[in-house]
Amino acid sequence: MKGKFWGITDSTYKTNKYRQPLFEIVGMTSTELTFAVAFAYMESEQTENFCWVLEKLKELFVKKDMCPQVILTDRDLALMKAIEIVFPRSINLLCRFHINKNVGAKCKQHVVNDLQKTRDTLWMEVVWASDEVEYGQRLHQLEQACVNYSGFMNYVKDTWLTPHRHRFVGL
Repeated sequence: MKGKFWGITDSTYKTNKYRQPLFEIVGMTSTELTFAVAFAYMESEQTENFCWVLEKLKELFVKKDMCPQVILTDRDLALMKAIEIVFPRSINLLCRFHINKNVGAKCKQHVVNDLQKTRDTLWMEVVWASDEVEYGQRLHQLEQACVNYSGFMNYVKDTWLTPHRHRFVGL
């Protein structure tokens, strides 16, 4: 396995016959094809359990000093902490697909229908900003469009942008 892999926890919420979360780890080839690396049923999605699985994975590396360069995950805080512990030199990025899905769902809760499409466009412009100046401009536009939807903007800032923008914004 050269360079990259990401971990994805399933979203079955213990509906499998073992009633345990399934942690799936896949790799990516240089041609951007994915392949299965490992699966583990865990007692719970706690940092210690993720650490155990990642340590077992690390034992499989042929070169002991070889670590994945990039690990792509959803915003599972326990998994993110485990990655920091087991692979401290790896970069943990967040999956934009999952972020956009979560932001879209929150938007539907807080923002009226006629503004949702505009919000989608403005959010994507924030995410794909190419530098700090563009990011600031795009964020300001999103804030102006959602000035009457503070619940939505607080969610976007507190859950995604303030703690994690370096993990998914194009900058």
